[in-house]
Amino acid sequence: MRLRDYVIRRLFIEIPLTLVGLSILIFYITRVMPGDPIQLYLGIEATQEQVEFYRKLFGLDKPIWQQYIDYWAAFFANGTLGLSLYTGRDVAIDIKEYLPNTLELVIAAMAFSVVVGILMGVVSAMFRYSWIDNVLRVLAIAGVSLPKFWVALMLQLAFGYYLGILPMTGKLDEGVYVERITGITFLDSLLTLNFEGFISVSKHLVLPVVALSLSPIAQIMRIVRASILEELSKPYVVTLSSLGVNERIIYFKYALRGSLVVAITVIGLLFGFFIYGAFAIEIVFGWPGIGWYAVQVGLHKDFNAIVAVVMLIGLIYTLTNFIVDLLYNYLDPRIRLKAGSR
Repeated sequence: MRLRDYVIRRLFIEIPLTLVGLSILIFYITRVMPGDPIQLYLGIEATQEQVEFYRKLFGLDKPIWQQYIDYWAAFFANGTLGLSLYTGRDVAIDIKEYLPNTLELVIAAMAFSVVVGILMGVVSAMFRYSWIDNVLRVLAIAGVSLPKFWVALMLQLAFGYYLGILPMTGKLDEGVYVERITGITFLDSLLTLNFEGFISVSKHLVLPVVALSLSPIAQIMRIVRASILEELSKPYVVTLSSLGVNERIIYFKYALRGSLVVAITVIGLLFGFFIYGAFAIEIVFGWPGIGWYAVQVGLHKDFNAIVAVVMLIGLIYTLTNFIVDLLYNYLDPRIRLKAGSR
């Protein structure tokens, strides 16, 4: 199958079908889950007439299949995602407000994880079976094993409460304001030359990024280490070594590139992990992102918001997998040759 045909099939057939199936499933679950969201929204003192009025206002008096059609018809016609019972606004407005905060945290954590994880993996492979390798592997096991929320709480206590060198919660210091342009405060502070805001958001990012990155760093390090050790046994690496090529060049230029073919798959899939992991981290650190928002709307049984958040995460997962496949094809020439020969 040609790459062009593969891209067309994934973009216009497989991904849309996956999202349609997910939308049907989550829409049905939110409509049949126990409890009355309208009663919860109005409170226990609401009369039956008020409950029925709001039930009609939200379209809950219609059959589920009709609600499903109306929901997506409004989205494709007007870009609306229904009224949120938690904020009282269109869910699309809520996502536009909270999603950039999560992307800011996720992008920072992913960049930190990739750089540190790859560096640790190369160092571990260079000093394999030494005490350095053993220490790094123990740290990797700890990073995978320790719960994220526990790590987040320990970081808060150590660096926020006892040492007092980093903020424990929030996104900006009190009294600091950054003009919203992209919604990503770190970037907006640079665009507006607001260095006070840049320093403030940078300090608030440190602990959440570290807490979110420990497990991905460990996974990337282990994959890179194993892949480099496999690459070192291949003939081209043995030839380079026999020709007297510097060891660091062999590791960082040749063996690392070969190992990235495997590592890039894990790194790409970790983007979805970061979105999922951000839920716990945002709650612990009071970071106003989509994870924090999802927990709040879930507690309020806000059905429209739940559908929108799940569909957003599903879209991110499917697009991430698609991009990983393309990168995999780019990094490994054998895949391109095999695809072109079909």
